[in-house]
Amino acid sequence: MEIKELHKNLRIVEEYEFSFARRLGKGVIEKPKISVWLVLLPILFVHYAQRIRQYKAGLQQFCDGVQHTRKFALGETVDELQGTAQTPDYRSSFLRGHPDGGPAVEEVLRQQLAEIALLRDHFRRLLTITSADDYGVMVRRAYGTEAAYRDFLEQLEQVEERVRLAVLQAFQPGPAAQEVEDRMTRLSKVLREEEIRFIFR
Repeated sequence: MEIKELHKNLRIVEEYEFSFARRLGKGVIEKPKISVWLVLLPILFVHYAQRIRQYKAGLQQFCDGVQHTRKFALGETVDELQGTAQTPDYRSSFLRGHPDGGPAVEEVLRQQLAEIALLRDHFRRLLTITSADDYGVMVRRAYGTEAAYRDFLEQLEQVEERVRLAVLQAFQPGPAAQEVEDRMTRLSKVLREEEIRFIFR
């Protein structure tokens, strides 16, 4: 496969992944609402502007978190297809970030590595498609049928769920995080169902 074609496909996949993470984030993170008091008391605009900045920063952090393992999987797949080895090893990177990890943290790593393996296969399918100008075309050519693509998405949902449960178990961030996890799970299913209908319409 030509490098130029690979990089074109890479841009399409990256744009899709960012778009999905952003739509998910907008559904999970609550955006500050404009109230009538902003019109009546303009000084409140300062407070509102600060909350909007915090919302945007939070949304960016959420997108970065959602895309974390995907970026590793995508980088490793591109390296493999180009015959290079530039992406750092995920296991080493994770262990550097969690040097005091116990069995629960090791379970997070195990589940994330399973997610990366599944995503690498998916990205390899997409990135090796030739003459595709959008994500939908790539998916249809890579998977052939709606049923085959749906099967991949169901596997991905199961893997993502195991990752999120392992993270909650290891780091026990509290009920607010559990609520976010529940919303992410529900919204992911809705967004992916919409995606299937759009791609295979």
